Amino acid sequence: MPGILMPIGGAEDRRAGKSILKKFVDICGGSDARLLVVPLASSMPQETGSLYQHIFLSLGANRVTILDITTRSQANDPAVRRYLENTTGIFFSGGDQLRLLSLIGSTTLGDMIRTHYEQGVHIAGTSAGASAMSEQMIAFGRSGMTPSQRMVQTASGLGLSKSFIIDQHFSQRKRLGRLLTAVALHPRLVGLGIDEDTSLMIHPDGCGEVIGTGCVTVVDGRQLEYSDIYAAKRYEPFTLTGVDVRRLEAGSRVTLPAYGPMP
Repeated sequence: MPGILMPIGGAEDRRAGKSILKKFVDICGGSDARLLVVPLASSMPQETGSLYQHIFLSLGANRVTILDITTRSQANDPAVRRYLENTTGIFFSGGDQLRLLSLIGSTTLGDMIRTHYEQGVHIAGTSAGASAMSEQMIAFGRSGMTPSQRMVQTASGLGLSKSFIIDQHFSQRKRLGRLLTAVALHPRLVGLGIDEDTSLMIHPDGCGEVIGTGCVTVVDGRQLEYSDIYAAKRYEPFTLTGVDVRRLEAGSRVTLPAYGPMP
């Protein structure tokens, strides 16, 4: 059975209670947690990796390893499997999701990470690391509350979920418009907009729980009735009807599409 996914909206508390990061350590085994930190989305991977290594060790993890690769050839080397040996959790840092996928997308390492997740390893990612989880990921786009043509660019992600498309820093950067646009482009997907210092814990049976200090916005386009995105020119707004939008506070639970392809 797959593990738990923990997309985090970025800017999680790393100084005081560290509640979200502590929750990740706890579900990965607490004092038995053996974590792999993947800082490849960051422009300063060594510094970012060391920061999270220190935090997770201070929260009681047994072992924290930093993924130290810089090329796709390294990501395709079978020897890279040593990073994943006996790992109970994998954490993706923030930065640029395209930088991350340019290094490990469609590589031996990327395939191994997906296989380990499918076998029960838990995975968390903050900011860019959250967006990268889905099969279709938001690569970049414009801020704003109104969906419009050319508002979002999508690309292939890590493929840990075929059911969701994830955005982060959601309320803080006014990204409702681009998530609605992403769902209009991919109506079989459920959009998850995650605020800063907030995470949605997604269990493989589709049960989701909001933790942290913000909210999660769920944009479900599976019952989409009408969209004229095809008619909008350049950056013009367009019409959507039949999209279900819900805003969930911390402590809320929601039933989401279970792991794997949508029915």
